[in-house]
Amino acid sequence: MDQLLDNTIKIFRLECPGLFKRIDNYTKVIMRAEDDIDYTKVDFADLCTFLEYIELREFGGGQRWSDNASREKLALRFYLAKTIVNSMPAPDDIPDLYIQFANELRQSDIVITFNWDPLLEIALTKVKKSFAYNNFGKAEIRIYKLHGSINWRVGLPCISKNVWTPLGLTKGMMKDELYYCKEALYKNEWNGAEPLMGELEPFLILPGAGKAYDVRAIAPIWYKPEDAFAVTHHVYIIGLSLSDDDFFVKSFFLDTLPDIDCFSGVPGREITIINPDRKIVENYSFIKSRPRVNFVLEKFNADHVRQIRRT
Repeated sequence: MDQLLDNTIKIFRLECPGLFKRIDNYTKVIMRAEDDIDYTKVDFADLCTFLEYIELREFGGGQRWSDNASREKLALRFYLAKTIVNSMPAPDDIPDLYIQFANELRQSDIVITFNWDPLLEIALTKVKKSFAYNNFGKAEIRIYKLHGSINWRVGLPCISKNVWTPLGLTKGMMKDELYYCKEALYKNEWNGAEPLMGELEPFLILPGAGKAYDVRAIAPIWYKPEDAFAVTHHVYIIGLSLSDDDFFVKSFFLDTLPDIDCFSGVPGREITIINPDRKIVENYSFIKSRPRVNFVLEKFNADHVRQIRRT
């Protein structure tokens, strides 16, 4: 995340210097610094929380830029997304491991991810498999992106050259609809794109205190995976460490994983956590004593793909 923020700041500073100066000044307040900031040393969650505080003041004074977020937050999301998409490999250069993983996914499989990037979607497209971001396409591979995605936005743009498809969240209790655009998965759509007021206004849930507000926009996406845990045979958690300050992700697993045996009646269900960091055992201490919880202290590799296929 530190390197992502640093690379984002470089593009932000170059393309939008006026608004970047505001971000930079806020960062100096956080860092108690007067000189230039080394953004590899900035706590990203602290920066996002301070931006939420600034937005709170603007909201109280009736000066909020948009119902979706402040100018600073919208611009930061935009340049984070642009940095991510510019660092993505071309479809022909996607790592073989991802292609293997995409090939092994079957219709109605569910992938829950906390990543903003679209690498899985591009890999699935390359191997000619369809996917959906909601629960309606039963014949499709479903991708639940619990932290948003670079190709999502709240509401339709005023002017659009691409097709924006609703996620269908307003079919439940949500008031505001989110939309996704498959063209926005690729970097050519970002060339010349403008932050604020443009077609691309990526919905990314940032760390920090503001997360408690933003997750409400996609509450059904956090709710529906409970059904997935109830009926799946095996659960694989790949490379996900649990940060001490990411209370939403920790709470999500606290609420679902300990009781995974209670609902489906499927015998022999297992939870496998694949992560090379030995701290991961303690991070998942709330389930480590339960039967059929496996810790694989390795980087995810092709052998694990074959193991998932067999189950």
